[in-house]
Amino acid sequence: MLFLYLIGIFITLYLRIKMNLEAIEVEKNNAEISYLKSQINPHFLFNTFNSIYSLAIKENAERTANGMLKLSGMMRYVVSESSSDFVPLEKELTYINNFIELQKLRLDKGVKLNYELDGSFEDKRIAPLLLIPFIENAFKHGVNPDEDSSIIIRIIIDEDKLHLFVENNKVTTHHEMNEKMGFGIGNTRNRLKLLYPSNHTIVIIDTNRKYQVNLKLNLL
Repeated sequence: MLFLYLIGIFITLYLRIKMNLEAIEVEKNNAEISYLKSQINPHFLFNTFNSIYSLAIKENAERTANGMLKLSGMMRYVVSESSSDFVPLEKELTYINNFIELQKLRLDKGVKLNYELDGSFEDKRIAPLLLIPFIENAFKHGVNPDEDSSIIIRIIIDEDKLHLFVENNKVTTHHEMNEKMGFGIGNTRNRLKLLYPSNHTIVIIDTNRKYQVNLKLNLL
């Protein structure tokens, strides 16, 4: 009964997110709205919930509660902050951290993940959900337990400058994911041009073996 109750809450929150995004559609430009909608990926949300559900069966309730807390925090952030022009950088980084922690639930032990965060992020602001597409892309296209899977994520804040570095080995992934490759990245590059026209540089290196993103951003 408890899990049926949690599933009900999960579906309710998901529908609430969709309704909120539809409500702000008339107020935002098409590129930004397309981007925001692309972040509400039902496959990721439900797959994550299934992973947490499996943990509840196999392990103790504390890990399950922590997983649910992180997931609900992510959904709450999208609902309450995604329509804002800028949000506290601390909230954006918390969202990213929760996303990475939830991804760890499904990672095989052979997958190498290196995540580093350095610098002071107090009293700084950023456009919401600006960094996550590059990180999400690494997990989408860089994880396969049968291949050499490696992901590096570094976020460095130096005064009013932010540097994001993401690199992943290219591995064989699900066909459905490959169809969506580049959609979130393209929308994010459009948002960068709109919101940070002369305050960012981005270099993407795409080879047969690796995908690498170097983004430098002047925080406004």
